[in-house]
Amino acid sequence: MRKRVRNLGRLAAALGLVMSMTGMTAMAEGAPVIFIGEAAEKNSAEGPGENRPAEQAGQALPDLHLDLDVGKLSAAKETDQIVVVVGSGMDSPLVKTAYYRKNMDGSWQEVFCVSGYCGFNGMSTDKREGDRRTPVGEYGFVNNFGILPNPGSILPYKELDEYDFWVDDSSSPHYNQMVSTRQVNPDWNSAEALIKVAPSYNYALALDYNTAERIPGKGSAIFLHGIHPQKTWTEGCIAIPEERVKQLVQELKPEAKIVIMPELPSAEAE
Repeated sequence: MRKRVRNLGRLAAALGLVMSMTGMTAMAEGAPVIFIGEAAEKNSAEGPGENRPAEQAGQALPDLHLDLDVGKLSAAKETDQIVVVVGSGMDSPLVKTAYYRKNMDGSWQEVFCVSGYCGFNGMSTDKREGDRRTPVGEYGFVNNFGILPNPGSILPYKELDEYDFWVDDSSSPHYNQMVSTRQVNPDWNSAEALIKVAPSYNYALALDYNTAERIPGKGSAIFLHGIHPQKTWTEGCIAIPEERVKQLVQELKPEAKIVIMPELPSAEAE
């Protein structure tokens, strides 16, 4: 009888150990994900919440169609390559991103259209540093960069190393610039260690938002980059599937434009 009791006790202990290990695994899988972009240094614990996108990050997103007469955009007079980002309202992080290319006969072709994400708080016509919103408007691209080697970029491409940072400290003379600590002494309180933002920055295109005057507090580090497998929003950038980012890195010329809008123009939406 005593032997049977001892065996039952050992079985119960073994089951308790398995359940404990399972609980530890579940806790590890539920660990908070990292933030990227302007607010990375804040270590915010805020998650998507009930008002965040229903899609699961990391899942394959289907190809879509924007059905936009891109020839009516003012950018169509300046370039034959346009990336159009259309939101789901000013306060939503859900977007559709389409790449258009002008044909020899003057017509516009929608090369691809995919679902993606913008800022956690949606978009803004008055972008501010740390507001977690994506700036509305028409912009160009200043350069490309990535953790992975250059896939054949037409624009200047920087393969990242541990010395590369993008400064988001408004008080720094290097505000809203990519710098290498091999060339400059750090004079900032906040900057993004670009090579650590994986896999989002495997390939990325830097928009020319606030890169000329670099007005302090107006916002910084606005990129088009890959989707993070655990995130359904960004800190102000545009995120789309990595293979499409790579395609844009390979194809976009210096005169290419990106147009960001919270919704389709009313005539197009009808």
